[in-house]
Amino acid sequence: MKEGNSLPDGITQEIIDAWKKRYGQQKIKLGELPINEDRTQFLAVIGRVPDRKTVGEFEKWMDKDPNKSKEILINACLLTEKEQVKADDFLFYGAFDFLTTLLPVAKSNIKNL
Repeated sequence: MKEGNSLPDGITQEIIDAWKKRYGQQKIKLGELPINEDRTQFLAVIGRVPDRKTVGEFEKWMDKDPNKSKEILINACLLTEKEQVKADDFLFYGAFDFLTTLLPVAKSNIKNL
């Protein structure tokens, strides 16, 4: 797939609407993972923003077993092309990068007293 806004094969708007209903309207995201190091070909994937439970499991294993923590995030949040991604190291690390950018981080305001 060339870079663009194409959906993964077999994914319809009805499927996306069902995911949005299940996970939240703003929590379903389209990512394009580079297939090669030249970044001339991409694999379209759909992921969801990790929920608190998933982030907790991911963080629990980050220091003990980093590979397991990556697997947890990909298994829980990658909704399409999961087997293809897990079978290829380059795609796996691309998917991990995609999903970590979705981690919800809230910024607080700090004021002097």
